Amino acid sequence: MGLMSGETKINALYQGILENRFLKLKDKGKSKILPLSEAVRCYVEKGMHLHFLGLHYRSHAAIYELFRQFRESNPDFTILAGTLHGPIMALFHAGMIKRAATAFTGEAYPTMGPNPVYNRLYTEKKVEFENWSFLTFTLRLLAGAMGIGFLPTRSLLKSDMSEANSRDCLPINDPFEETSQLVALRALNPDITFLHGHAADKFGNTILMPPRGEDIYGVLGSKKGAIVTVEKIVSTDFIRQNSHLVRLPGMFVKSVSEVPMGAHPSGLNAQGLQEIDSYSEDIPFYIEARKAAKDPQMFDDWIKEWILDCEDSTAYLAKLGSQRLHTLKGRSSATAWRHELNSRLAEIKKRPLSPSSLERAVLAGSDIIRRRVAKNDNKLVLAGAGLASLASWVAVYGIKEQGEEAELVSELGFLGITPRPGEPFLFNLSNIPTCKQLDGILTMLGMMVPHPEAKCIGALSAAQVDRFGNLNTTVIPEKNVLMTGSGGANDVMTTAEEVILIMPQSKGRFIEKLPFITSPGFKARTLVSTLGVFEKLGKKQEFTLTAYFEDQVPGNRDTVIKHIREQCGWDLQVADQLEKFPLPDVKDLATLRTFDPDRYFLRD
Repeated sequence: MGLMSGETKINALYQGILENRFLKLKDKGKSKILPLSEAVRCYVEKGMHLHFLGLHYRSHAAIYELFRQFRESNPDFTILAGTLHGPIMALFHAGMIKRAATAFTGEAYPTMGPNPVYNRLYTEKKVEFENWSFLTFTLRLLAGAMGIGFLPTRSLLKSDMSEANSRDCLPINDPFEETSQLVALRALNPDITFLHGHAADKFGNTILMPPRGEDIYGVLGSKKGAIVTVEKIVSTDFIRQNSHLVRLPGMFVKSVSEVPMGAHPSGLNAQGLQEIDSYSEDIPFYIEARKAAKDPQMFDDWIKEWILDCEDSTAYLAKLGSQRLHTLKGRSSATAWRHELNSRLAEIKKRPLSPSSLERAVLAGSDIIRRRVAKNDNKLVLAGAGLASLASWVAVYGIKEQGEEAELVSELGFLGITPRPGEPFLFNLSNIPTCKQLDGILTMLGMMVPHPEAKCIGALSAAQVDRFGNLNTTVIPEKNVLMTGSGGANDVMTTAEEVILIMPQSKGRFIEKLPFITSPGFKARTLVSTLGVFEKLGKKQEFTLTAYFEDQVPGNRDTVIKHIREQCGWDLQVADQLEKFPLPDVKDLATLRTFDPDRYFLRD
């Protein structure tokens, strides 16, 4: 009897464990769900170092809320952000920011260029701007996340950014290879990080789909964690079912707020997560804000309309309107480009079959990239923004048609891109469905590009270049112009096997001595301009004119050289055998025009 009683107790014990622990146990703990306005009120204080995740996880809803709450209080924030493009400039315009550390100070949509708000503040010395590269900014956040004082890198070597950031950047010798020089980057630890994710449960466990850009290192290194906005609050069971997509554990989250389309005007890639809608970048919105920012009063009006008169995200979305939101979601589909291309082909076809000077430069650059890949067995082609990306995009189709294995990549983490027509912006979401891999800056710029097996060939554009291929995209002191900054250009120039430069030619761009070296030119072997091709012959470190475009510079040899020299700021060396670069393939010209139908980069 006692034995039976004991058996019964044991059975009951295990049955209870099965039912109450394994099957019925509910997640308990404090909910972190807060309205965004309350989260900002509770956790943000004056003088904080605020970190905003980059291009694809940017919480613009949080930026708007910060503006509403702190615009009249002189908060003296320090902004840490990989890019400063878009509506974040409203915080600067209102005098809320005393210092900014970034890799990109310009505007991105529809084309790269200086930002009038930042230029005004730079000229008036009201904000201290620190310029980094994408990789070095990310590595500083990674060091902070790891709890170590610094991390080494080869980026910034021989760049003026190293000296400009000397309090946080120190040249050192590799302790294991004393002949190898490195740069030590001081760790960066924000006070708090803002980001927009795809979904989270009430405990803050957050799904973040790739591309990862600078990733979550800033959150992990933040002193107080993250304020998170998401498209949707989901159950913890949903989180468990999609745990492979959870990038941010709830223990690092201070609050989570459901804010549908909280990344707008940025886009959101949710491919593979059916419960969440993807949406594309709102380029007209970016353009409108950019135009308004040129005039302080116009920008005040824009801020009133889109931030102050919209008391919260619900009012903001209502103002955008259901039709606009529906269109943005539709444009994120993998096939949307086909409809858009068909609707624009008639206008594209009206252009003459002879290339413009910018088209000539892009297609010559594309041809050179293609030939290099065939000759050198390059496995990666890294496209920088602007004319360089267009050249790389055209090249990749020719490379594939030749049966070569090279993959097109971009610095924020896109690999294996097959670019689609319609939008020439480098990181547009319409190209994401074509990628073979989506990762982040650290993997791409820190590991893949410098890998010897990759033999990466890079293509870059710039504001200014000298005879050695050094690039300036940071500042023109004599004009008080703060430009776009490095982005990933410095990292590419430092680590790629070879770099091809593609840019318009003028004395203002091709200059004797750069006022600031953003990217050192020792990996730049070829420069393609709107007039011809320049190469470093043999072991020379200076460009020599080797070819010209007969359709752009007609005349005999002396006339050609004279004209090209007139648009060059240094004493130009000319090859003995000056060649005529062949005319572009008509199919390549047509392909190029489909990539930029609005001629944002190909403007006449």
